[in-house]
Order: sequence, then structure tokens, then C-alpha cells
Amino acid sequence: MPSVKLPQGISQRSLCTPVNFDPGRNENAMTSPTSRQAPLAAIAIRQVEKNTGASRNAFEQAAALQELGYRVVILAERGKAELAQRAGATFVKLPRWPFKGKFRRFWFNRRVQAWCKRHRPDLLVSHGDTVSNDVVYMHNCVHLASQRIHGKALPKDHEVAAIHDHVLMQGGFKRVAVNSQMMADDFMQRYAISADKIEVSYPGYDPQQFNPDMARRDRQTTRREFGADDETFLVGLITSGNFKKRNLDGFLEIAAHLNHLLPQRCRFLVVGKDDTTPYRKQAEALGIDSLIIWRGTEPNVERLYGALDVFVLPAHIEEFGRVALEAMACATPSVVSDWVGASELIRDLHPELVLDMDMQSWAERIAQLLESPERETLGQQLAELAKNYSHERQYEKLKVSFRSLTTD
Repeated sequence: MPSVKLPQGISQRSLCTPVNFDPGRNENAMTSPTSRQAPLAAIAIRQVEKNTGASRNAFEQAAALQELGYRVVILAERGKAELAQRAGATFVKLPRWPFKGKFRRFWFNRRVQAWCKRHRPDLLVSHGDTVSNDVVYMHNCVHLASQRIHGKALPKDHEVAAIHDHVLMQGGFKRVAVNSQMMADDFMQRYAISADKIEVSYPGYDPQQFNPDMARRDRQTTRREFGADDETFLVGLITSGNFKKRNLDGFLEIAAHLNHLLPQRCRFLVVGKDDTTPYRKQAEALGIDSLIIWRGTEPNVERLYGALDVFVLPAHIEEFGRVALEAMACATPSVVSDWVGASELIRDLHPELVLDMDMQSWAERIAQLLESPERETLGQQLAELAKNYSHERQYEKLKVSFRSLTTD
């Protein structure tokens, strides 16, 4: 069974306490947390069966709402009840439309609305696939992403775009929470959402896993695995996958330019689950195939961050880019594109680490970093900055956000 990381100070035992909720009965409309019947919060998300970022957000939300005195229900088409229970929530499985297409998204919205009509929750937390008069948490901006990655608009029948348009254009919500200011700017322009209804909520990271000590405890051993000795620099792009979005072809161009600037002095690590065939051919055409190390996703990713001399994320777009924050937390100097949401954390203090899409400029900047005597100091500065965005810090901000919904 997958484990769910919970914010510090919240015990598994307290979160596994049974929730006194009968899905078949009507609930009172507004009840204070101190009354006999605590208020009810519903979190609507299509699936919570995998350890995805959206699922982790839903579990954190459930834990925060329970601390604030709510009974919590997670409404989903797919999921594991035990995962919801670990976060103190009751899992309610909604019937799923069996066919692909945009209607299945609208079907989920209908089922959520029907459930809410029967049970009248005091708070409905939407994850983008259902209309809410309270708060909508958005994890991506699909229209902007299509333009950035493919250079064209999405088709009118695109299922994710259709439901997002429906949810965001109705405008009845109190708040829309997004992962970056980049997302906020897109939504304000695209859907005419007023600035006072947008909240930028940066994803957090686990400081127990991602910190300089954990990342560097086996640094030399890990580097030797990748063929990097004391005289060799190791530069890496670490991601979950989707190499097109993360601009792996651009990373390989950077590698080729960097190999010209520092001949045979660099090795390049690529981590992620995706088809590498076209990129291996590109590396061969660029004459750098022998310098590239290919790896799938790995569980102890912190040791990979710790092995790097520089982390690189030249993505066409990242609504946030948690990998950049994790790399910084591990004291690894990080260079990211100005279309990565996490760049907003460093662009004021370290503008030299945020670049446009000129790959030659990337290579020159990385070469400067690699040969800089201040590289270690820069890494420590980034690790200190990252502490402001730990799970614990972001969890406290989440509770403040939920409290404010009742006073808006």
C-alpha cells in the first residue's frame, strides 16, 4: 500500500479516527465546529488511487480541514478508501462514465452536484472537474500549455479544456487557487477572473527527504555510477516524464553547446519515464550520445539531485515544477526557464538562474556556474530559500486559506 506523507505534527493515529458520517443522511447547512454536528466539507477529485501531486494535495486538504473542525468526504470516481481514511476522510465512490470523451468530465460534475444537493456540504473543494461556489484548485492551464508546447490551440472538443472552461467561466466561486503567478495571469486574462479571486498557492516539498545532508550522503558513489569523477561535471534534467513538455530536445542542444565550451568535461543525466528513442537519435546526431546517461524514474531521487553540479529545467512550460524546488532544497544550483512557475521563487534574488529559450545562452550560463568558486555558496543559499516552501509551511498557509473562505 502506498504511504502518504503527512505534515509534521499530524499523527497517523489521529487521522485514522473514524469519521462519524452517514452518506445517506441529509446534513445541516451551517454548523459550527464546536457544535454537536461538525460542518461537512467535500473534496471533489476524479481519482485518488495514485501518488500524484493532485492526490497529495487532496489528502493535505483533508487533513487541514479536519484540524479546522470539519468532517471531510472525498468524492471520486476511482480511489482507495484506505488512502482517504489515512487523511481523516470518508471516501465516497461516484459512478464513472465508461466511455472516453469530454462528456465523462461533465458526468463527474453532474454526479458531484447531485451528491451535494442531497447532502448539502458547508464547503465544496473542486480540483477543476466540478463547479464550486467555494474554491477551485487548478493544477494546469491546458490552453497555454498547448500553445507553448505545440504552438497551436487545443481542439474545441478537448475534454480537459472543455470542463475547465465550464468551471472557470461560470464565475460563482469565491476563489481559484493556482500553482504560480504564471497560471494566475493566464486565468485572469483568459476567463476575466478578478485578481481578488485568485490565490497563488505554491506546492511544497518534503524537507525530511530533500535536504543537503540526505542528498549528498552517498554523493561520490552516485557520481561514479554515472561516470563522473572529481574532474568531471555532472549536469542533469530530472523529471517524472513528458519529455516534450520539459524540452528534452532543448536540453540536448544545451549539452552539445556545453561540450563545445568544456570539451569532454561534462556528463549529462536524463531521468524520466518517456520514450527516449527520438532523443537518443538526436544525441547521436549532435555527437554527444556517449556523454548522456539515461535513467527511468527512481525512488531515492534526492541522491540524484545531490550528485549533480547543476540542475537544469528548460521546460516549455511548467505550471510549477516541483523538481526545481526539490533540487534547490538539496543545495544544487538550478537553472530554469522563465516559463517554469518555480522560477518565481528565485527570479528576484537570482535572476541569473532564470533564462529564456536561447540554448546557447543556457550553455554559457551553466559553464560559468560550473567553473565558479561561488557555486557551493549559491547552492546553500538556494537550500535556505527553499525552506520557506516546505510542506509544513505550505500546510499552515493552506489552513489560513480555508479559514478565510468562511469570512470572505
